[in-house]
Amino acid sequence: MKIIFIGSRDIHLLGGIENYMFNLTRCLARMGHDCTVYCESDHNEVREENGVRLIYMRGPKSNLVCKPWVGLKATLRTLLREKGVSLIHYNAWPPSLWSPLATIGGVPSLMMGHGLEWQRSKYSPRQQRVMKLMERITAHTNRHLLMCSQAQTDYFRERYGREAVTMPTAVNLPPEEAPASDILERFGIVPHRYFLFLARIVQDKNPDYLIRGFRAAAHEGFQLVIAGSNPADTQYVESLHALAAGCPRIIFTGAVYGADKDALLRSAYAFCLPSTIEGLSIGLLEAMSYRLPVIASDIAANREVLQDDTAVWVRPESDEDIRQAVEHCIAAPQELEAQREANFSRVEAQYVWEKVARRYEAYIKTIAKK
Repeated sequence: MKIIFIGSRDIHLLGGIENYMFNLTRCLARMGHDCTVYCESDHNEVREENGVRLIYMRGPKSNLVCKPWVGLKATLRTLLREKGVSLIHYNAWPPSLWSPLATIGGVPSLMMGHGLEWQRSKYSPRQQRVMKLMERITAHTNRHLLMCSQAQTDYFRERYGREAVTMPTAVNLPPEEAPASDILERFGIVPHRYFLFLARIVQDKNPDYLIRGFRAAAHEGFQLVIAGSNPADTQYVESLHALAAGCPRIIFTGAVYGADKDALLRSAYAFCLPSTIEGLSIGLLEAMSYRLPVIASDIAANREVLQDDTAVWVRPESDEDIRQAVEHCIAAPQELEAQREANFSRVEAQYVWEKVARRYEAYIKTIAKK
């Protein structure tokens, strides 16, 4: 099948949509499908990578304008210049505003939801109202809906009376041999004696509550490693450094990739995800694939992945809960050992890219243009 994906940025960026597109299209290409991904960019370029055609399209700098604008251009280019297209896959609501054009052009399409963006604290009340309106419009103008978590599928059913199909994100299992990295030595990190936060540093993921909770805990020589960055909000990142000042056991590594990321995941004692809002966390799935026990916020998206007895649960935005969770993890290593294999087995059974790609293929065969 010839499948067009619209609504990504540079496919190598670490956002959730980009991660999804990079891995899904690579799997589909290996399965024999013809995949093209349109990416928002500051320049125009066409290239091929891993059997996938990447089309970079220049758009306005404004996020609210860029996604719909690139979505329109990509839709028109597909309808006017591409032959034999089986399906257009729109990522999130902004580019899918133009799905009626695909319908008029005789090409089936679907919209995939990657999270309820209007819930995020970075948006003003006015921006949130606009996003809710656009979400409502696209919920009723897209015939086929995919969601990356069951929580989002349930939301669209309850809020709009629309049935969607859950197609979760996934991960690749860790390599058997660890690639060479000196990140532990570089930052003075003690193997298997640290709690790991690995994510983009934004308020919704609550690293500030994690720092306060860890500082208040009797951590008995354990460390807290904060791995991530946020160039778009350096003020918030700096506030976290100030919050951790005077506690040398809190270590900031900045963003990590490749071998450094692998090393941090392999040697952590436990993984921390105290978010208020999540879609379906890739970081959480990665941690589980490395057999890590998890301290997680008690929200629907995390409950969907973790079983009741395979996490230490905390209330969102509660540093006191985090303090208790840290102390519990240190005091009960045998309990954490039981979680390790259970978490790995769950990821291996349900959240590996090859399996998700097969599910995706089976689904789109029911709606794609023959």
